Amino acid sequence: MLSEVLSKDKIIINPSVENWREAIKAAGNLLLADEIVTREYVQAMITSVEEKGPYIVIAPGIAIAHARPEDGVNDLGMSLAILEKPIKFGNKDNDPVKIVFSFSSPDNKRHLEVFQQLTTLLMRDNFVENISKATTPEEVLDYIFEK
Repeated sequence: MLSEVLSKDKIIINPSVENWREAIKAAGNLLLADEIVTREYVQAMITSVEEKGPYIVIAPGIAIAHARPEDGVNDLGMSLAILEKPIKFGNKDNDPVKIVFSFSSPDNKRHLEVFQQLTTLLMRDNFVENISKATTPEEVLDYIFEK
């Protein structure tokens, strides 16, 4: 299922961003480009962090940006931004962030299998360090899917 939503056109390596808002946009705009989400959804991901704090920073160096289905989701989707330089999101335990996933689900169920597979992936030893070595989206996918 993860292989169905994360493709090379949904991966950006070394986008130049200055803050966490730009980092979320870098990942979210990959979903927007294919109309998986609307522009409002990308903004809703940012607004969610502004209102609730950096809860999306789920592990050292890793954030999963998302919002509610009604905020502008057209389909199940995932994108990945591997940042050029780590960015502080304001999470004292897990900052700075190097890896930003953007995620969308049209309902409360379709994403469960994808999230299960993503969780397994994130539990790999040295995940952030290893995935950060990739220089192309194809290398990222090879690492993720262990090709």
